[in-house]
Amino acid sequence: MSRGSKGLAITDSNAPRTRRERRYDGTLADLDPDLAPSDDDADEPRRRRRWPWVVLAIFLLLVAAAVFAGIFLIQALQVKDDLQAAKSRISKVVPLMKEGDADAVEALSKDVLKYTSSADETVGSPLWQFASAIPWVGANVTAVSETTQATHVLVRDALPLALELIPLADPDNFKVEGGGINLEPFRVAQPQLPALRGVFDEAKSHIDRIDLDAIHPFVKENIGQLVDVVDQATPAIAFAEKNLPMLLAVLGDDGPRNYALLFQNNAEIRATGGNPGAGAVLHVENGKVRMRTDAAALRFVTEGPRGWHPQSLPDASKMTIFETDTWKYSQNYTRTPDFADTAHMMSGLWSRTAGGRLDGIISVDPVALSYMLEVAGSVSVAGESTPVTADNAVKLLLSDTYERFGSDGRLADAYFAKVSAAVFSKIMSGGWDPVKMLEQMQKAADEQRVYAWFADEGQAAMAAELGIDGEVTADNKGVTQTGIFLNDASHSKLEYYLTTKLSVTCSAEKRTMTTTIEMHNSIPGADLSSYTLGQRNSSWGYPRTTMFLDVIGMALPGGELAGTAPKAGERDGWDRTGTYNGRQAKSLFVTLAKDETKKVSFTSTVPKDATAPLEVRYSPTVTQTPVTIDDSCSSMFPAP
Repeated sequence: MSRGSKGLAITDSNAPRTRRERRYDGTLADLDPDLAPSDDDADEPRRRRRWPWVVLAIFLLLVAAAVFAGIFLIQALQVKDDLQAAKSRISKVVPLMKEGDADAVEALSKDVLKYTSSADETVGSPLWQFASAIPWVGANVTAVSETTQATHVLVRDALPLALELIPLADPDNFKVEGGGINLEPFRVAQPQLPALRGVFDEAKSHIDRIDLDAIHPFVKENIGQLVDVVDQATPAIAFAEKNLPMLLAVLGDDGPRNYALLFQNNAEIRATGGNPGAGAVLHVENGKVRMRTDAAALRFVTEGPRGWHPQSLPDASKMTIFETDTWKYSQNYTRTPDFADTAHMMSGLWSRTAGGRLDGIISVDPVALSYMLEVAGSVSVAGESTPVTADNAVKLLLSDTYERFGSDGRLADAYFAKVSAAVFSKIMSGGWDPVKMLEQMQKAADEQRVYAWFADEGQAAMAAELGIDGEVTADNKGVTQTGIFLNDASHSKLEYYLTTKLSVTCSAEKRTMTTTIEMHNSIPGADLSSYTLGQRNSSWGYPRTTMFLDVIGMALPGGELAGTAPKAGERDGWDRTGTYNGRQAKSLFVTLAKDETKKVSFTSTVPKDATAPLEVRYSPTVTQTPVTIDDSCSSMFPAP
């Protein structure tokens, strides 16, 4: 080894370094660049020191998540228990209300409120708000949270109002001595409806925050009942709040009312039901209903079907679609498919025979009466040994009557009128369960068996909202309306044996809609009364068991009637065309022999503005009329 001039020892670069040399404060790179530490060597100790903290952080996050999940699970189970406890107690409210036990309802409400308050407080915590933002899980958390809050709102604010509505739950509170409906429970309810609507609006604001498409089926199933109740009750309460004053007025709360009551006989079918050869005049005052028997009322009831009382419609273009005797006798006034036209002619008949103005016209058929007898009970008719029940009313009125009196049509019609009036008097006597009666009325209205027209504009608007105004629409704003209507042309009661069903198909490519009616004649044979069998048939060369029907179809509002199948009817000169409420219309003459089934179709173009849900109108028969709308229409019209 050698030494330098300054005595600094220079060693071989590959030789081991002494402790003294390792403590040299200078930079080794100054001596030899190969001795400088690399970047990797510099970071290695730092990395070795950092990893325990990363593992610790992950561990703490997992612990926190587990704690979070555990606490949330405990709270979720507590919410479930609270809601189940509340639900089991709420189920007891309605029976207590029916018993009129206000004290028990109030005590139960306080008990239920404890559970819903607890659940509401839990789901309102920051923990639940945080959980609602977690992907995949958040929508379900939100659903549970919002339904819990909606339940609490209903229990906190709606149950106390229920105490004021207890009179509406007791059928005995509707009875009036002498017959009629006690209006006092409705008067009690009316001031409570605005507050009740506000409660349901608040509950619905919670329900509307739920994305039903994003939640788990299990969650949807468990919240579905509340969602349905709120969605259905909210508009119903709003409707009641708006229209209860109108209903009270219809029932004579602010003065007497006079209504013509039409009993439509489906055995001789007409566009809105049947021949209204029987009817009555109702006097309604402060909820009490009685049949008028004065001279003016009797002239209206008896002279219309028998006398010559020519009428006309404001729009004469409609009249070309029907037989000319449609405007002469009240038994033909229901050939028009828009019930307002029937009401116009009946009002004219009233002016001619009785003088003055009617407040309204109400129409029902025997099938609707049978539904109402399900609730009201059987009826004893003066001079008759067999009571009228829900089970025998239709056959008794629409078949047995004509077999019993044979060819004497006047006796048969008089009997039909007497029994129908007795049944209606029983129904209007009250004392039945109002909720069940409303269900039966809704069923009859859904089957297009009940119609009503009122002179007062507000009451007419209520009938339209209820869907019992029988309007043939002139535009496509609220609904896109199609339909097929039938009128008897054989002067018979053969349609007691008629069954029908309707179907609607669409072509999005051609922008057309086809409405088809299928009809079947199930008459057992010719061994029936002369009054039941077809009066025109023999002179036209047909068996008296063959039905003659005017089948009427229309284009959609704004559309064109593109075709019919068959193209023409079966008797020369009996097809008719015209315009009805601005819509192209056609009537085809069709025969239907014993045991025969036929189809008739009307095809309309679909205008661009026809985008509202479909509504299908038809003439009700003795049996229900199935209606099917093909999937081909779903792309053109939204579901109702």
